[in-house]
Amino acid sequence: MRAIAYFKLEDSSIGKLSHIESEFTEFCKYEMHQPFRTFFSEGTLRGVTDPDFQRMINFMVESGSEFLVVVPDATHLGQEIDDVVRSVVRLDSIGAIVRCWDDDLPDPLQSALGLLGIRGVSKTRSKRIKESMERRAIEGKALGKPPYGYRIGDSGGLDVVSEEASVVELIFRLYTQESLGFRRIAQELNEREINTRRGNQWNVVSVRDIVKNNTYTGTYERYGMRRPNAHETIIPTDVFREAQDKLRSRKPFGRVANVEPFLLSGLVYCGECGNKMTGVTRRQSWRLKDGSRKTGVYRYYQCQSRVNRSICSYHTKQEADLESTALTKFKLEVLGRAAGLINDPDIPNRERDLNALRQTRVENAKRRFIRSVRRTAAGEIGIATLGKYLTDFDTARKLATEVASPEDVVSTLDSWSTLSLEQRRDFLTQHVLKIEVTDSSVEVLV
Repeated sequence: MRAIAYFKLEDSSIGKLSHIESEFTEFCKYEMHQPFRTFFSEGTLRGVTDPDFQRMINFMVESGSEFLVVVPDATHLGQEIDDVVRSVVRLDSIGAIVRCWDDDLPDPLQSALGLLGIRGVSKTRSKRIKESMERRAIEGKALGKPPYGYRIGDSGGLDVVSEEASVVELIFRLYTQESLGFRRIAQELNEREINTRRGNQWNVVSVRDIVKNNTYTGTYERYGMRRPNAHETIIPTDVFREAQDKLRSRKPFGRVANVEPFLLSGLVYCGECGNKMTGVTRRQSWRLKDGSRKTGVYRYYQCQSRVNRSICSYHTKQEADLESTALTKFKLEVLGRAAGLINDPDIPNRERDLNALRQTRVENAKRRFIRSVRRTAAGEIGIATLGKYLTDFDTARKLATEVASPEDVVSTLDSWSTLSLEQRRDFLTQHVLKIEVTDSSVEVLV
């Protein structure tokens, strides 16, 4: 494959340039690639911010050929992990493959994790912690929070908590013998006033996680280690296997999922129970008098307590009606504040909460991004998917720092129909704290 070298030249002497080019040539000879061209920067910039990097991109695009881009290590693509990822994603978008000629870390993402680490985290301390945790995993000692039904005993392993274990057995019995779904099981547990370990009510996710957890068969899995009979069993292996078979049989096949997101997802809360409302899409078909069939698609927001636990009396709000009402109230709130017509003493507290929420979103987006870097380096996901996580991280940081004037907000709302769904969601995420909905009212908190 034709290979192009790209590197940051710290020392512009002829000898240093000759040495790096020689390393590139040796790499190509060993890996059986054709050394084709060299691009390097003598300035402070590197990667996507470097004009020479862009010049290399333009060259490859204009040539219309596939290239292997080789760098000494990831630090030549960026000084932080997100800058390295940005460079790798850009090269991947034009069909180029990126490799380091560092024998120990040839993958650029593995190189970035090894050489740059994560901002704010000591690489040495992180390595020591990981090695310690791997040793504990080999010994079968529990790491992290023990699953429901167990506690960490004096020896470091998992000991059964009898009262929780009986609930685990009940869940598996309801699922395998009585064929109840996760939502019905959650409802059954809540009606019996059985709470989770944290004292919360059960929902679909908490029930599903128990049914899928192999720990209940006495097997301990962590860091690629698998130790059967590592602790006391709560669920017999044959019962657990029956549950997994039933779980697979209930997965829908051939159904095309509706991937169109809801505009207000993550912002709408039920005014009766305080839980979030989730977007729901339902398709119904019926036969007309002439024998033909008609199909309708209905989209609405529904309280998660009702969806997951069947405990809230609040039902639904049609998507179009709720979004129209919320946008109108949002605009009136902004105009009222700008004109001095609204003098709510709680506004400073809401602004503080909104700023805190923005920072939380940044931290969550960063966590997802770093996890995606590790997964990409391990070959679990592709570069294109990693690029989406980077975009989400960039967007969260941008929304956390931008401040729009009331005039800009109103102008954006007036041109709402020209915006994409992604632009609309970003705008609302930046300015709206929450939307509280009851049967008779919609309140927008900004």
